[in-house]
Amino acid sequence: MLKGLIICFAVLFAQLAILHVIDIRLYNAPQDARQTAVTKITPLKDDEEDVQS
Repeated sequence: MLKGLIICFAVLFAQLAILHVIDIRLYNAPQDARQTAVTKITPLKDDEEDVQS
């Protein structure tokens, strides 16, 4: 059982180290690379408003 816990913690710390490296790379990346795509939604024109105007 102790061997299983040691292996479990070793895998956990390895995952944390990998995530830490990935986080550092993303943090040091240019600002544009981290931004998500933003779509601007424009409301559709209402045909009834065009007819009345």
